[in-house]
Amino acid sequence: MKSKLLSPIVVVLFGMGTLMLTQLVPGQWDMTADRRYTLAEETVATLQQIDQPIFMDVLLGGELPPSYLRLRSELTVLLQQMQQINTKIQFNFVDPFEGNQDQESLLKDLYNYGLTPEVDIDETGQSTEQIIVVPWVILNSENKSISVSLLQKNLGDLPEERLEQSIQQLEYHLMDGLHQLFLKEKKRIAVIKSHQTSNDINITSLLQSVLPYYNIAAFDLKAFPDQPEKTLENLLRFDLLFMSNPKGVFSQNEKFMLDQFTQAGGSSLYLIDPVTVAQDSLFSLQGDAFAYPNALELDELFFKYGVRLNQDIVSDLYSAPIVLAQGQNANSEYRPYPWVYHPLSTPQRDHPVGSAISNVLQRFVSSIDTLPSPLKKTVLLTTSEQTKRKTPPFIVALKEATLPIKPSAYSDPVALTGVLLEGEFPSLFQNRVAPFAWEKSSTTQPAKIAVFADGNLAENQTDKGEPLALGYDKWTNNLYGNKLFLQNIIHYLMGEESRLQLRSKTVQMAFLDRVLLNENMRTLQFIALWSPLLFLLFLGGGLRLFKQFNRQ
Repeated sequence: MKSKLLSPIVVVLFGMGTLMLTQLVPGQWDMTADRRYTLAEETVATLQQIDQPIFMDVLLGGELPPSYLRLRSELTVLLQQMQQINTKIQFNFVDPFEGNQDQESLLKDLYNYGLTPEVDIDETGQSTEQIIVVPWVILNSENKSISVSLLQKNLGDLPEERLEQSIQQLEYHLMDGLHQLFLKEKKRIAVIKSHQTSNDINITSLLQSVLPYYNIAAFDLKAFPDQPEKTLENLLRFDLLFMSNPKGVFSQNEKFMLDQFTQAGGSSLYLIDPVTVAQDSLFSLQGDAFAYPNALELDELFFKYGVRLNQDIVSDLYSAPIVLAQGQNANSEYRPYPWVYHPLSTPQRDHPVGSAISNVLQRFVSSIDTLPSPLKKTVLLTTSEQTKRKTPPFIVALKEATLPIKPSAYSDPVALTGVLLEGEFPSLFQNRVAPFAWEKSSTTQPAKIAVFADGNLAENQTDKGEPLALGYDKWTNNLYGNKLFLQNIIHYLMGEESRLQLRSKTVQMAFLDRVLLNENMRTLQFIALWSPLLFLLFLGGGLRLFKQFNRQ
């Protein structure tokens, strides 16, 4: 009889002892299928190297909408893991609105510091409530602070998809912030300003976004026409060459500079328009533009590397809209129309530069062919499977947007519009006399080149003389993935592959079906109300029977 009484006590004591032991012993056992709670080796190595205190202020304190509670919970687990690896990391959840009576002034300060708030719409019950959330983390170390956004926003994402992608990118965003915090020596980017490349204001958004990571300088390939060797010597001091939308012809001297820069191991990002379309005249009162080949004389250079930029324009059924005015004067209204000349391209999801990035907007893009070469080639951007190609010369008329689209006319296959080349590049001037006195290198260093057949890919819109965010369309209020995509490409070309691998981490989360939840609300409420009471009733009955059994 006594042993029967002791057995449940032993079980309870054993359970309590096991629970206390798990609290005392550090570490965890990640049993999730997606390894969500396992830090990457790159993350662990970086954290172990931190030798000074890091203070993280997480602006997700206080009351939050349900979706952000999930984000805060996942972030807390991640920060606790980082703290276990390095105790110098400290974090604190802060409610930015606590004790602040002037909310309008606070929001203005947040915008000025770049901490853009988010508005969450809570539609539970009969009322609709707007809740302002500040999903940011501020990393502080000694005299330097870095702000890190916790949201990954893509065009067309549902709230659940945005939450899943944000949780998926938490580790990358925090490690990217730490990378900026401890970055001491920056690599250098040469932005080519000769050859009528993109205006400064049109590439401001992209260059400002990578300025925390790299030193950026304008570079003129025509700076010393009588001393080209001096220009090449200066170019070799840079790590990356960035060329956006050139329109001027490249001479033999200049092609030799580009070739030798690659031979020395310099990486390059080329955004080229093989066909020119005067978009200023297209969106003017005239409403049409002439498309003609853009003769840059770079074909033989790319051909040597195994790439051919075709002189065509690819129109795509899967495209972005443009806004046109209909009517006259006071009766005019603005309507969006599909514009097949602005394809929406999906980045390669299985490559770090394209992971978790929304569609990329391209404008009057051309196709690219890859040719046999010893270089490794990776497709970065493609159109959809419903395309049509036109070869110049031809007229692009704005009124085409208002005409019915015939899907049967878009029967051309997928067009490659962006490619990454890696390896030891063959020299265009191999077995050829150099155009100016220069001792060509006898050994070739590995390099990387990204080529896109869209010169406008990095160009942002402007408003009242000020640059807007790259990828943002002020006419439709849509935000495309151009900036983040090009940022990742620049990081990759600069040798940050290991850090970008964190972007490829996948998280599979389960969400409640809101439609099904609303349809069965009363049933679920009944179960939620009575199931605990029924459980207590059965538990009490079981204990009563257990006591009666022991008495016998």
